[in-house]
Amino acid sequence: MKNLKIAFLLISLFAVVNLIISGFCYLYIGITEFKGYLVGATLSFLLSALWVLGARKGMKSNTMVLLAITLGGFPLRLALLGVFAFAGLYVIKMSTMHFAIAFLVGTVLSLIVEIWFFNTMTVPGRKKLQ
Repeated sequence: MKNLKIAFLLISLFAVVNLIISGFCYLYIGITEFKGYLVGATLSFLLSALWVLGARKGMKSNTMVLLAITLGGFPLRLALLGVFAFAGLYVIKMSTMHFAIAFLVGTVLSLIVEIWFFNTMTVPGRKKLQ
């Protein structure tokens, strides 16, 4: 449970950094770029929060159940990406490039945290390589 709290704190830290960057986009680049970066950062954090909820449910089982929960949420993640992208493009008129950058950065950082979490779950008794 301690590692899950650390994972959530790291994901939250990445989300805050992404929100600060979106604020710089608003101040120095423009409103459509700000909207795109903000929507991408929000979607990335939302998907990471969904992963944390799934990981919390699956922690009581073995690692394969946790992996199945993560992979089982893929259609939901894809549907949310479609809704956010459609709404961003046609409703709030955001910049797709800044949306993609924020979503990619947030997803890669979240993936690093998820891999770290899986690594701490799968190798509890063995000595880790330094």
